[in-house]
Amino acid sequence: MSSNIAVKRICEYCLNTFIARTTVTRYCSLKCNRRHLKQKVRDLNIKASDLEVKQTAALIEVNKQPAEFLSVKEVSKLLNICTKTIYNIIYSGRIKAVRLSDRKIIIKRTEVDKIFEQPEIPVIIREKPKKQPHPRYCYSMGEAQEKFNFSEAALYALIKRNNIQKYQSGWYTYVLKSDLERVINQNR
Repeated sequence: MSSNIAVKRICEYCLNTFIARTTVTRYCSLKCNRRHLKQKVRDLNIKASDLEVKQTAALIEVNKQPAEFLSVKEVSKLLNICTKTIYNIIYSGRIKAVRLSDRKIIIKRTEVDKIFEQPEIPVIIREKPKKQPHPRYCYSMGEAQEKFNFSEAALYALIKRNNIQKYQSGWYTYVLKSDLERVINQNR
C-alpha cells in the first residue's frame, strides 16, 4: 500500500535520513528492520539472564551459612593446602575428626579454627652449604662406619645429634673428616 506522499524520516536502527512513503515507517530498509529486531531480542534475552543471575545470587546469599561440618577436601580448600597435609594434621592429633565410614572423614569447623589458637611450631631453616668440599676431605658413610666401628644407625644418630653437615654427591653421602673426628674425640 503505497501513497503519493514523501516524508523525511530518520531510521531507528542506523540513524540515517530517508524518504518514507507513510508516516509510520520506522526503518530505511528491510535489512535495518531485521537487525533492529534481532538487537531487541538479544537485549531482552540479556535482561532476562541478568535478572535470573541476580535472583540466584540472592538465593545463595540467603542460604549461605558457614558449614558446621566440613569434609577433608573442603578444609583443604579453606586453608589452601593439599588434602594429604590435612590427613597428616588429623593423624598427628592437631585436629579432631570423625570417621563416618572408610571413605568419609568429617571435621568440625570449630576444630579448624582451633588450629590457629595453638602455639606456633618453630621452623628451623638450615642454610645450604655454599660449596661442597672435595671428597678427599670427607668420609663416605661406609668409610666412617668402618673407621670408627659404628653401626649405620649409630652414625646417623651421632651426625644428627651434633648437627654435622652432610653432603650428597650422586649415590653417596659424605661428612667432613674434621667435623666427625672432632665430635668423636669430644665424646671419648
